[in-house]
Amino acid sequence: MNLSYLEATLTNLRAKWPDQWPGMGVVVNQALQQLGYVEGMALSTQDQALRNCIDSVIEMIEADGKAKHAAQQEPSYHNRLHFSDATVCLTALLVNQRIASRQALDAPPSHSEWVAMLAIVSHDFLHTGKINQFPSEIELYSIDALRPHMAQHGVAPEDQQLIRELILKTDPSFVPACHEAVQGIEFNINNPKCLTVLIQESDILASSLPGIGNQLTVQLSDEWADVSPERSQSLLGTKSRIFFLRHMALFSSPSSRLLGIQPIIDREIQRLELG
Repeated sequence: MNLSYLEATLTNLRAKWPDQWPGMGVVVNQALQQLGYVEGMALSTQDQALRNCIDSVIEMIEADGKAKHAAQQEPSYHNRLHFSDATVCLTALLVNQRIASRQALDAPPSHSEWVAMLAIVSHDFLHTGKINQFPSEIELYSIDALRPHMAQHGVAPEDQQLIRELILKTDPSFVPACHEAVQGIEFNINNPKCLTVLIQESDILASSLPGIGNQLTVQLSDEWADVSPERSQSLLGTKSRIFFLRHMALFSSPSSRLLGIQPIIDREIQRLELG
C-alpha cells in the first residue's frame, strides 16, 4: 500500500464526511479485509474476543458520534473521521510492515495486529474535546470507557494491559521517548515498544501530510477555541506547524520509511521556513 493510495483513501473519507458517512463499521471491516480477514474466519479465543470488542466499541462510537453531531457537540477534530483516519493509517502501516518483515500479505491478521486494531479504534474513545491538564488525562478517560467492553467480551488480561499502555502513550508528550526506545533494535510489532510506535504513527500520520494535515490543524484549533482560545490560535501559526513536524510527527518504523513519509515532512518544513 503506497502513499498515493493512502492519501486517496483519506480524501475519500473527507468527501463523505459528514452527510454521506458510511459508518465506522464499514471503515474497520475494509481495513480488516486488507489485513487478510474474511468474515466468519475461525479465530483463536483471544483473537475472537478482540474482534468482538472492536465491533462493540465502534458501535458505541457511532451512536455517541451521531448523538453529539445532532446536538452540534461532536468534537471538530477528535470525531469519527479522526478514528477512521487513524484506522486507515494503521492499516497502511501494518501492510507495509508485513512487506518490510517479508511476511505474506494475504495472511490473516496476527494477534498483535488484532491488538493494534482494538487500540487504534479505542484510543480516543468518548473523547471530551478538551486538552489534557496532566499526562494521559483524556486517555485514561478513554481506557475507563473501554474497560467494560473488554471485560464483556473476555479480552485476555494481558491484552487489556497492553492496550491500556498503548492508549496511554498516544498522549503526544510520550512520543519522543517512545521513538528513542526503538532506536537500534529490530522492529517487530510483537515487541510492545515497537507496537507503541506504530500506534503513535497511525494517530498522527494524516496530520503530518500537507493539505490534509492543514485541514486537521484548523479542526483542532476549532475544537480548542472554547477550551483555550490562546492555544487554539497558536496552532494556526507557521512556527507551531514547524514545531509539530520537527518534534511530534516522528516516524521510526520500517513501514513508514516504505511509505516515504519523512521526505514529505522534510520538504514541508523547508517550504514553511522559506516562507
